[in-house]
Amino acid sequence: MAISIGPKILKVWNTLPSSARLVLWAVCIPLLLSAIALWEYRQYASPDLSAQQQQQLSEIADAQAALRENPRTTIEIDGTKYSGFAASMRLEKIAKAIRGDSASQSQVGAVVRPASIVAMAAGVLAALVALAGLWGVSTAGRQALQSRDALIRLFARWRNLLPMYLSVHMGLMMVSVAALLVVRLGVAYQVVIVGRAGSGEAKFQLLILLMAASVLWGGVTLLRALYKSLQVLHDEPNEVMGVAVSRSEAPALWAYVDTLAQGAGAPVPGHLVVGLTDGFYVTAHPMQLVPGGQQLTGETMYLPLTYLTLLQRDEISAILAHELGHFAGADTAYSLQFSPIYQGLLVSLQAIHGRDDSGGRWGDLPAISFIEYLLERFDLAVKHWSREREFAADRVAERLVSGEAVARSLVRVTVLHEVVHNVLNEIGRRPQDAGSDVVQMLHDAVRKAGLSAPDFATEVATTHPTDTHPPTLERAKAVNAPVTEAMVQSALTPPDAQALDWVRSLFTDSHGLQARLLADFKGVASEHNEQVRKDLTEVVQQTRGSVELFERKGNVWLFGGLAAVALAACVALIVHSFSPGKSFGSFKELIFITLGATVALLACAWWFWRRSSVMVMQLTSEGMVVPGWPQIVPWSCVSDYSCTVVNGSNMVMTFDLDPAAPRLQAPHSNLRRITYRPAKNKLIVGTAKVKGMDMDALHEAVMRYLSGWHARQHLQSM
Repeated sequence: MAISIGPKILKVWNTLPSSARLVLWAVCIPLLLSAIALWEYRQYASPDLSAQQQQQLSEIADAQAALRENPRTTIEIDGTKYSGFAASMRLEKIAKAIRGDSASQSQVGAVVRPASIVAMAAGVLAALVALAGLWGVSTAGRQALQSRDALIRLFARWRNLLPMYLSVHMGLMMVSVAALLVVRLGVAYQVVIVGRAGSGEAKFQLLILLMAASVLWGGVTLLRALYKSLQVLHDEPNEVMGVAVSRSEAPALWAYVDTLAQGAGAPVPGHLVVGLTDGFYVTAHPMQLVPGGQQLTGETMYLPLTYLTLLQRDEISAILAHELGHFAGADTAYSLQFSPIYQGLLVSLQAIHGRDDSGGRWGDLPAISFIEYLLERFDLAVKHWSREREFAADRVAERLVSGEAVARSLVRVTVLHEVVHNVLNEIGRRPQDAGSDVVQMLHDAVRKAGLSAPDFATEVATTHPTDTHPPTLERAKAVNAPVTEAMVQSALTPPDAQALDWVRSLFTDSHGLQARLLADFKGVASEHNEQVRKDLTEVVQQTRGSVELFERKGNVWLFGGLAAVALAACVALIVHSFSPGKSFGSFKELIFITLGATVALLACAWWFWRRSSVMVMQLTSEGMVVPGWPQIVPWSCVSDYSCTVVNGSNMVMTFDLDPAAPRLQAPHSNLRRITYRPAKNKLIVGTAKVKGMDMDALHEAVMRYLSGWHARQHLQSM
């Protein structure tokens, strides 16, 4: 909900390139602090009397000499004429004040000048540190494109340097702010204490001091929190739903992988994990199998039984050879070193974004901007090497199997993805109603629904050049097997029985394995569904009954009170016009003005009384009820909702309606508070403060009822 200009500024800020954000916040702000310090320094640059003060003292000396020659000489000072002893005392007092101001300024300057120099130096150093960081990260990003070793080395170096670098930069900025705070204390002392400034000037100086102190406190808090946010996180194992099969449980599978690994020149994985979810992959990251809890370390290959049973034998060989190619290229070892650094930095960035102890999001912007710039520079190298290794792994599979099998496996996996997803989704949605043979369910789904040709042209059009995985057409072309219509059609044919028999032969007890995998999947899905059902039920229970929204009567009392004041003024003018020596004609214009103001204010009070007496709308579990409208505005036709607070006292709620929903019948605008725009499919509700709740509570109430309707729909589909 938009409640201030801050989010809008942040939105514009986020549209800027990361380098521009970093320059603006980490370079320009310190330089601005230095410029302020330079201005303060120049105010106290000379400890001697200023030229103006010297001129004033010279004029006073001339006047005193004239008085000594002729005591009756009259002197005008500030519009008042003095002579004799009074003139002499007045001149001496003014001269003493001027010399006192100079002395006090000299004393304050002894503090202000060095503090200003410190603020200038710290600000300039902070800007130089930021520029050095920009140059260093940019250079490291270019060097990381030369090799993966350079990528890991440089990225790890910057990750380790990051807390110290950000602390130095923020520390210099806080030193600059602290020095400026000392400067302002000196200035405030001279202006308020010595100069005996008025209350307005004293309040202004106090406001500046409070602002500087709050900035300093926020910066110190941020410095303390940076180490907490940027600390190295423990590398937790990945949770994977699957079963680790031993050599005795899958001797043919292990022999098959051994042969492929030998041909690829790759180490044999330490574990083979078979599951139902995800695709084929290899990893050296620690794993924890769900729901059994078994911990696996070392190199692991994951094989989804879902795809295994729907692919041809040479397609499976091509995929496994590709994954073993990652082992051969030490890709998993690279990922094992790089991923914790990269993920840790992402988590740190999220921690800074979500932290609420730093004194506000604005104080976090230097750190956020630099981390985002660091990630952006290294992302180019990360994605570059990921793409290169995908092509290298494809070449391994091409050498061991064939380019045609590599390309066809890519096409078939793409084709099968939707079928596999739909089957698993249906089992997960209603596990108690699903069958006991997942392999048969997959084959039945393929025969029943058929397979659809993928749109590779769209894939190419939506793929960014630096995406980790190159598009299928590009990978197929790289192995000298461009995707043809014949290849696509062959991928659309259901797998033959021989391929399925061969997959079953890879395991000692394939039926028992798939039954165990399916039982585990159903168990996890049931637990998940139960938790979801519990959460949805809580949401639904919060929307029982209805909420009637009435505007507060605050505006009624406001305009009514103003009308009473205007009426009292009118009566007073009338009474005064009949007093002795007065005439009604001389007061007639004022009387009519106050009378007109009274009528106008009473009209406004009546209008707001009428608005407060008529319900804006009623929130129910099914939708919004508008008084006088023949039908409810159902939540089912609301596709999106947003709101904005205007001037802190009015809320504008915008409901985007589903274009396919029936058009609403809106016979009136409910006292100009509801606007229905059928051409734009929008319903706009504008209201003043609502009785019994603030703006945030009103927004939350609408969101609660809207979420409650969706929760009921979800519960009914479970």
